[in-house]
Amino acid sequence: MKLNILILLISSSILNGQDQLSGSGKDSFADYQLSSEKYITSNDGRIFMKINIWGEVGSPGSHMVYDGIDFASLLSIVGGPVDGANLKNVRLYREGKDEEGKLVYTINLDEFIKTGDRSNFIKINPNDTIIIPQKFIYKLLNQVNTVNLLFNFFSIYLQLYTILSG
Repeated sequence: MKLNILILLISSSILNGQDQLSGSGKDSFADYQLSSEKYITSNDGRIFMKINIWGEVGSPGSHMVYDGIDFASLLSIVGGPVDGANLKNVRLYREGKDEEGKLVYTINLDEFIKTGDRSNFIKINPNDTIIIPQKFIYKLLNQVNTVNLLFNFFSIYLQLYTILSG
């Protein structure tokens, strides 16, 4: 019995020591998982990659796109921006640091829409996540519509209450 307890204590202290050595302390690099799938090849040899696009587009979600795609083509594939999309503040999040050492980019697609100039486009990498936010005025209008809907329900309730109780 005492031997079992002693073995349990020794193995517990060894495991705790391994956790400290493996970098679970506060000074270690953040632990997050990277996808093992970077590129997928089709039967005809074309190279595809998965990207994630969230926010104000026609079809948000995870999409398989060809390697080398640019922002204009990507937006077309996902149905384009919807009304209220804030194209001045598009965010691109990398899965890991890229050649420039960056994880996050802010992109202004409004300039492309005005001029057609693609020189400010950033290369899209596998497993990038692109977020197209909603303009503030549209957020505000959605909130006003929600409050208006609640007032309408309350008004209907009061009308039904007066009819049924009177």
